[in-house]
Amino acid sequence: MSRKFWLFVVALLALMLLLEYQMPRRFQWTATFAHADRQPFGCYVFDSIFAQQMPRGYSVCRKSLSQLALEQVPPRAIVILCQAGGYGGGVNIDTLLALAARGNRILYADTYIDTDLCDTLHIACASHNRFALEMLSSQARQRDTIFWTGDTPSYQPTTYMIHQSMISATLTDTATAEPLAVIHDWENRLFVREHVENNSHWENPWAKGDSASMTVPEVVALSCSVGRGEIILVTTPLMLTNYGVLDCPAYVHRLMNRLKSLPVVRTEAYMPSYDAVESSPLRELLRRPPLRWALYLVLLGVALLIGFNARRRQRAIPVEAPPRNYQLDFIRHIGTLQYNKSKKADKAH
Repeated sequence: MSRKFWLFVVALLALMLLLEYQMPRRFQWTATFAHADRQPFGCYVFDSIFAQQMPRGYSVCRKSLSQLALEQVPPRAIVILCQAGGYGGGVNIDTLLALAARGNRILYADTYIDTDLCDTLHIACASHNRFALEMLSSQARQRDTIFWTGDTPSYQPTTYMIHQSMISATLTDTATAEPLAVIHDWENRLFVREHVENNSHWENPWAKGDSASMTVPEVVALSCSVGRGEIILVTTPLMLTNYGVLDCPAYVHRLMNRLKSLPVVRTEAYMPSYDAVESSPLRELLRRPPLRWALYLVLLGVALLIGFNARRRQRAIPVEAPPRNYQLDFIRHIGTLQYNKSKKADKAH
């Protein structure tokens, strides 16, 4: 086989690999919040960005709140991302409150805030909607306006456009909580505050106003002071993912800026463990050693078969004996004749 043939085979394989790499991949729209997950609702990009931007440090672990509470460390910021209370036993509300009371700052993002936690913090949570992949197809119809109202001394109130399907629930806050982001206009909320008595019951804080002319603001992020610390409740956990930080980075950075004064730790203990190998279609073969070696041998056999069959095929050339050299025989015959002739001459004399 010539060198040009092998160069052609290598170039063809490289072209096939390049085309395979450039082909669009089908995304998995499953919320894992996993550090190793590069899919839209994983946190690989999210963690990479804030690992570089948090001035006091950023890390990811799989420790529960109870395990974090046992560590003798200075106050820090803890980020919890989960769905409907979390995996397994869910978030321990007593430990959450105890950590906040000790001076820790906790950002708890969930699709629905636990009722016990809402009762303790005197807030109400109402389910809004669930994520639907079809809602991402229309950029104009499926986006909602988020009004950022917190951090007014540091930042001016502003608005963000996010998908409606990212808002899983809404909160009704009281005078003890600090709303950070609401769906309705902040000026309308100020109007509501002026018409509500301070001693109104927390379960229905807008009952004493003129309900016909007021709209209850739907809060998607609020801050509650607990002891020396703070609990930040967020009902848009899907925004704190790879897709969210790329789709609306300003809103995600504004939330994370609340934590930048402390070392940040994000825990994955409240979501099922994610293994990056699980995304491979050959995971069942590669997981078991006998099947894995069988696959390697099959691939080696295919490579050898392709290599041997790629050679040029032609008919067998018969092996012929080289022509015999008769010069030595001729010399022997001449020598014999000369010898006999000289012998006869000697006898004649």
